[in-house]
Amino acid sequence: MIIRHVSVKNILTKSKIPGFDFVINPYIGCPHNCIYCYAEYMRKFTGHNEPWGTFLDVKIAQTPIKPAVLFHADVLLCSATDPYNPYEEKYQRTRQILQHLIYAQAKVSILTKSALVTRDLDLLKQLYQCEVGFSFSSVDEDVRQMVEPGTSTITTRLEALATIHQAGLSTAVMAAPLLPGISDWKAIIEATSPYTSTYRFDSLNLRPGFQKKFISLIALRYPQLLPLYSEIYLKGNNSYLKTLKREIQAYALAQNLQVEIFF
Repeated sequence: MIIRHVSVKNILTKSKIPGFDFVINPYIGCPHNCIYCYAEYMRKFTGHNEPWGTFLDVKIAQTPIKPAVLFHADVLLCSATDPYNPYEEKYQRTRQILQHLIYAQAKVSILTKSALVTRDLDLLKQLYQCEVGFSFSSVDEDVRQMVEPGTSTITTRLEALATIHQAGLSTAVMAAPLLPGISDWKAIIEATSPYTSTYRFDSLNLRPGFQKKFISLIALRYPQLLPLYSEIYLKGNNSYLKTLKREIQAYALAQNLQVEIFF
């Protein structure tokens, strides 16, 4: 892993994501090395030639976070990296940022695939408002090792979700990306429902730059799914996703779950 410390003008970015005023990405890059990661496009803006997943820039802000700017603002950690990648244990950029967000009385939403978030329970409890969301594309450990090898194991992630919930904090599950024919979304709900009733679903977004890599993986591991992936991602047929959306909505209604679907 190539580690650099980089100076940035501001750690805050005005959000284009509905529901959030600001986004904070403490790092550039991510060692989780998820094969489906949409954030790989960031390389063209940051000047990195290294393959995505092999580098991590630790951001050092020139301008400190101003509490007045973030007073009761909705802040997302993160949109293009994981705030609790394994190197956070050493560099503690997310922990330092949380300390500022406490003082600013910000409303903070965290999205992670890492059990390391439990380290910061002492700070999370002090936030004016906090939701911790855990991302799952599957609860099958073999699938996790194949598509997101650098993340926390499914078991430790579920344990972390339980710990956050039992500490009295708001929790959510991001079931994403849903991999057609691979992700068992009902299994994700069943594994996590004791610890949350809030779910968000998103589909697999295969950008042209890494479409070939992912389709090659499907050809190797799930050749029977090639026709389905060809229909969705090469021919643009969205009937599968429309059916999937209806199924999730019906199930959520029957189970009294709070659900948002982004496809």
